[in-house]
Amino acid sequence: MKRIDIAVFGLVMCGLAAPALAQKGVPVTSEPHHHLVYTGDKIRVFRVEVPAHSATLIHEHVTDYFWIGVGASEFVNASVGKPEALVTAADGSVHYTRGGFSHLARVDGAVPFRNVTVEMPETQTNARNLCEVVIADQPADCDAATKRARELFIGVGVRPAFETDQERVTVLTLLPNEQIELAKRKRSPVLIAVDDVAGVVHTTCPVADQPKGFTMQSRSGNTYRVMGSAQCTIHNPNKVAVRFLAVEFSPTAR
Repeated sequence: MKRIDIAVFGLVMCGLAAPALAQKGVPVTSEPHHHLVYTGDKIRVFRVEVPAHSATLIHEHVTDYFWIGVGASEFVNASVGKPEALVTAADGSVHYTRGGFSHLARVDGAVPFRNVTVEMPETQTNARNLCEVVIADQPADCDAATKRARELFIGVGVRPAFETDQERVTVLTLLPNEQIELAKRKRSPVLIAVDDVAGVVHTTCPVADQPKGFTMQSRSGNTYRVMGSAQCTIHNPNKVAVRFLAVEFSPTAR
């Protein structure tokens, strides 16, 4: 191919690619890299993996959502009507995004982009940073939030991420053979597994739709709705750490 032909070909391809981000995206449930794991009244959970050197379809995020990185990653966020932005995400970093837009995520490098995405169908108000800066140019409140979280989650690595008037999100890390105690409470959290671990996680907490003595599978995105208000425990018997997102609803009303 002659040099002028290459230039023309490049212009044609750019001309074809540019209108793509002017299109309306597919629903997130129709985007093949987003695997719906759990649907509830207050959250909807997706397991997401974008392989190296690939991209998602343009897809819609109608509601607010947050995601946690599973492994470190770097990807290009191309939102419809906006310039592309390179995003570098640390393993375990939590990100909160207002809904009402369409975008695609593209991985140009050799490391896949993996995350757990949690949609929040209810309107969210007054989003606030706790230990993660999910809202730019707003202060964090990590010390006070951690003290409060440790009253509910006892004996574990606790990192409150952020909260709204409707939900509070905390990252729990259980080291090998470590146990947490879920204190007596007025409202029970939903637990969402972050990591893929071959073994099981033992719990004395009653889990919705599961028999007594149920063991949790730690697969990225697996979601468990804890029931009741009695004190209970969660134990990690594995040789590797296990992380969960704990989502509390109406956090101002314990």
